[in-house]
Amino acid sequence: MKLSDYRQEYYGYSAKLSEITRQLNFAGIAIIWIFRVGDKNGGGIPFAPSLLWVLYLFAVSLAFDLGHYIYATAAWGLFCRRKEKAGVKEDKVLKAPIKINWPTLGFFWGKVCLNVVGYLALIVYIAGKLG
Repeated sequence: MKLSDYRQEYYGYSAKLSEITRQLNFAGIAIIWIFRVGDKNGGGIPFAPSLLWVLYLFAVSLAFDLGHYIYATAAWGLFCRRKEKAGVKEDKVLKAPIKINWPTLGFFWGKVCLNVVGYLALIVYIAGKLG
């Protein structure tokens, strides 16, 4: 296979991983909602303190998901706009600066790692309730 073929595989898997991570974050929040504890008459929704941390991890993972797409859209949009203003032709082959994608990768792997840590903590919580 050519390098471009491998890159397409990477793009497909990373897009799917983003989608799955987002869905798992929402599912994790729903699971925590099911496990809420305490009296509902106090004006709020009480949660076990350990579940609040898990909820925090899922919420921050979703924030990283949003940051991932906000940054990537802005960075690549600005890159293209600058090239257009400079008169670069549409079919010209360009080399983008390698650092342009580093924040995107940071957000991407950050959201995935936060999701994994959140689920590990949720599994520990559930296992503790079982035994």
